[in-house]
Amino acid sequence: MSTMDTEETKRTEPIVDKENIEIEKTDESLKSDEIADAIDFTKLDTESLISKLQSLLDSAPIQSMKAYIDEAKKIFYDRSNEAYKKALEAFKAEHNLSEADEPENFDFIYPQTEDFKKVLKNYKTLRDAYYGDLDKQMKSNLKVKLELIEELKGLINADEKIKETFEHFKNIQEKWKSAGQVPKSELDNLWKTYHHHVENFFDYLRINNDLRDIEFKRNLEKKTSLCEKAETIVDEDNLDLSFEILQELHEQWKEIGPVGKIDREPIWKRFQEATKLIHKKRNDYYEKRKESFEENFQAKLALCETVENVDYTLLTHHNKWQKQSESIKQLREDWKKIGPISREQNDKSWTRFISAIKLFNSKKNDFYKQLKQNQKDNLAVKLEIVEKAESLAKSTDWKETSNTLKRLQSDWKKSGMASKKESDALWKRLKTACNTFFDNLKKQQSIEDEKLASHLEAKQSFLKQVEAFKNTGDTKKDIETIKGFISSWKELGKVPRKNIKSIEGSFRKLIDSFFEQLDIDKAEKRDIQFKSKIESIVAEDDQSKLSEELYKLQQESKKCKEELTLLETNIGFFKHAKDDNPLLLDVKKNIEKQKEKLLTIKSRMAFVKSF
Repeated sequence: MSTMDTEETKRTEPIVDKENIEIEKTDESLKSDEIADAIDFTKLDTESLISKLQSLLDSAPIQSMKAYIDEAKKIFYDRSNEAYKKALEAFKAEHNLSEADEPENFDFIYPQTEDFKKVLKNYKTLRDAYYGDLDKQMKSNLKVKLELIEELKGLINADEKIKETFEHFKNIQEKWKSAGQVPKSELDNLWKTYHHHVENFFDYLRINNDLRDIEFKRNLEKKTSLCEKAETIVDEDNLDLSFEILQELHEQWKEIGPVGKIDREPIWKRFQEATKLIHKKRNDYYEKRKESFEENFQAKLALCETVENVDYTLLTHHNKWQKQSESIKQLREDWKKIGPISREQNDKSWTRFISAIKLFNSKKNDFYKQLKQNQKDNLAVKLEIVEKAESLAKSTDWKETSNTLKRLQSDWKKSGMASKKESDALWKRLKTACNTFFDNLKKQQSIEDEKLASHLEAKQSFLKQVEAFKNTGDTKKDIETIKGFISSWKELGKVPRKNIKSIEGSFRKLIDSFFEQLDIDKAEKRDIQFKSKIESIVAEDDQSKLSEELYKLQQESKKCKEELTLLETNIGFFKHAKDDNPLLLDVKKNIEKQKEKLLTIKSRMAFVKSF
């Protein structure tokens, strides 16, 4: 291999064919925002967007269409998804469904979807056809160039004049240049083989120095021009463009023949220096971008962890799930805002992120399925409550029914969530049933209040008659009269609650004063006064006082029994004493006294319990 071949085939990066550069640029470098200045699809309505895309397919090179297709797909499907969401919300509102309900028989197709799919299908057909034809053409070009190499080999031993042979060589060079690109896998070996035989040819031409020197000079001028162009694009800001131009310059360099030996190393070094500067600038950019890749990658991993660390034990009701869903939605938006990462990083992080979101959605669906079942169960409980309330709406058992309806209202509050539409209808029925009963109760209480007021007037009038009573001195007769007062007072009935204490107290004081004036047995007097007191408490409708009186009696009974037990125990000490022993007689007397007291207490307890 010659010195020139060794030097000029060196590269800091592999040289690829132009089409491969275009493909690489389309796949990796050309972003949607790079075509925004040319065509802003966001300003077009959907119909115009489809029409514009079809127009581009009809006029633009198919290999330049990928970025347009990607941008149009993003805008179209964003619009489609938004329209679907709005249609679903409208459907749920129309059918009174909650956000958690899964609608049945809901179907939505975004307008122009079929037209858009036809354009995409047309694009794929044209793209596949283009690259299929390109592959065939490159293989055909390879065959042509291999034949040209064989033809080049034959020049060395050709039976031609040197000038004719050189013209033949120039003709082969022109054919080589116009033959077009070959498959990337064959490119490097093909070029080395071709260049080797060109070197051999020029070695063969050494016998004709003048012709060779003219060719060397012309080649030097061409290569110098390429060096100048390479040095110019070093300052180009668009790295993809500068790299693409550099590849084209290298392609042209390979097509130019050799230069004189003295110029060979300097001109190649100059071209290589410019190449290195461009590659360094591009490499520095991609190294810096790799750093940003890592930062962006870590940012995306942080979002993955956020979704993975959702504490599902805390998501116990609808509001919390909705709040968490909004957070997940925001995380997805944050994901989109994070800059680019490598393909490998993207595959790894996206798989992790979407898996965590799928788990969230799965658990969310499970929650709402269970919630829906719970709502059905809760609705059954509510229906049972309503039916009980409706069965009591016209009841006249005022006290018991009032307590029952209040309990049913409390049970309703504890019965849990149910479908809003059905729950509201049941609540309306419950409210109607309760209102019916309590309205009737209010009317009944009004009637009862009027009745109690008349009782108060009667008792106030009767109290004046009682106040006028004077003892006649005939104890038996006076007792009957006083008992008659008590009996008549009870028959006059109850009075309003606010007046009970006052009027009942006044009556009891009068009765007590009458009994105090009578000359009767103290026990009988106390018994009559006790019953009068209890009846007064009952008239006051004071259950706590009545309970207090019963408690006092129970304590007296307990104490009396303990005393009686002690006395009966003590009498055992007198088993050898005579019957007339004073101490024995005293113990027996106390026993009889305690028994009588216990009977009195039991009688009073029975009287209190009767109320």
